[in-house]
Amino acid sequence: MKRLDSIILAVALVLPAVTGGEPKLAAQIPHPVVEVYSGPAGNDNYLSKLYTVEVFDGTSWLSSYTYSYSRKSKVPWHENEYPSVNFTTFGTNGPLKVRITRLAGAISSIEISPKSKKITAAIRKNVATFTLKPNHKVWITVNHDDANPLFVFADEPKPPVPETGPGVVYFGPGVTTINRFKAENNQVIYLDGGAWIRGSIDLTGTKNVQIMGPGVLSGELWNSEDIQKLTFEERLPYTMLRADWNGRNMARVKSITIVAAPFYNFWSISDVYSVKELSPWHYEVGGFESVNHVDQSFSFVGDNVFVTAYAGLNQDNITITNSFAGNTNNSVICGGFWGNPATNTYTAVIDNVDIKTYGNPSNWGQPTPAIFQIWVDNTDSSKGYANQTYQNIRIEGNLRAPMAQLKNMVYPWGGPNVFDPPLGNSYNLTFRNISLPGSQRARSEIKGLDSQNGFHNVTFQNLTISGKLVTSRNFRSYFDVNSHVSELSFIP
Repeated sequence: MKRLDSIILAVALVLPAVTGGEPKLAAQIPHPVVEVYSGPAGNDNYLSKLYTVEVFDGTSWLSSYTYSYSRKSKVPWHENEYPSVNFTTFGTNGPLKVRITRLAGAISSIEISPKSKKITAAIRKNVATFTLKPNHKVWITVNHDDANPLFVFADEPKPPVPETGPGVVYFGPGVTTINRFKAENNQVIYLDGGAWIRGSIDLTGTKNVQIMGPGVLSGELWNSEDIQKLTFEERLPYTMLRADWNGRNMARVKSITIVAAPFYNFWSISDVYSVKELSPWHYEVGGFESVNHVDQSFSFVGDNVFVTAYAGLNQDNITITNSFAGNTNNSVICGGFWGNPATNTYTAVIDNVDIKTYGNPSNWGQPTPAIFQIWVDNTDSSKGYANQTYQNIRIEGNLRAPMAQLKNMVYPWGGPNVFDPPLGNSYNLTFRNISLPGSQRARSEIKGLDSQNGFHNVTFQNLTISGKLVTSRNFRSYFDVNSHVSELSFIP
């Protein structure tokens, strides 16, 4: 079995010390373990022509292969042009220096997000140097060129490569076409560094499947424009990683990068850790659809990123933690469309998330908010959404749409599940420590339909918009609220 030869370097210094006549050993590790990965063997079609990335192992600068992928954009991100994503992944167990080189000339400015990490770069001519820590996933804009961002993913060292056997599928460096790969029970599918895998993985009907490794899974075989002419059920097989809806034993995914998904990236997956999604060119390309647990992950896609409305799937709560996301279309967080039955008492929690979004342009035809979307459209007043908590969320930039909409409203995109009037009641929605230093294009909305269908027990605590604390005295400057909302509070 071929294996990637990672460059793994560690320096350990053990010094003797004498205290009170007793010898002691003091251990010091001045530099972290570092892994860099090659590109696809014999194929440089995916090599970035804009940037190179290197990491410092304490002795030498090591090259981290930097990919690039581009296609025509059909969303408000440089629409009808061909913007690119440039990205690289390396492994580390501690802080390390990173330097990027702009191949076309001098660097006059650099923006590194998420800004909450407070990462600053030293610039010299066409080189910028900065420090990253394990699990830092950063979005870099050089010379204000947001049509060609650079994404640098400082992952933990890669998962151990499993021993060969009937339950192991290993992909080493190189470009491999798998089309729709059908997984089997208890399988481990490993994408090693330098592996560029063209196709999707079908997990339906399986149990205990694990997908892992620092490699890339690409959906470039299919165009979103063609897929989205199909019915919803016909589109689902084009999901990059698809398991059974409401499956009892969903798959786990770790460390991979997904590029150019033609439709959803995920459908009915249990656990996702340190996964990166780069599919910003087309609408209806969602991020972590029906994923129960997301941690230390990144997403830049063309539709909703996190869908908390799926609480209760697989009889489980939803947790989304320590992640970074942005999108080019629709809301980043979708807390609901139609409503769950009152018997669904499961919870959804999003905690410690950074958001960088283009929002939706003011002339876009649909009334979609930029960040939080909880819509209720049902024929049953007993259905709705409950027990959702959003906390420690930091939003970058100015929004070209309202920040949030909590509304009873008719689903605007048609289909069989459109009900008018939109009935339903939602309860126990908490927004805590939410910061938007920039502005929203219009006031956010909290609106029920009538006295029998609305929103109840909605709490905003420590919400800031445009740098100002939103309180019970000034909230109407930021929110449009109707009379079908009860127990609404804004707490400093």
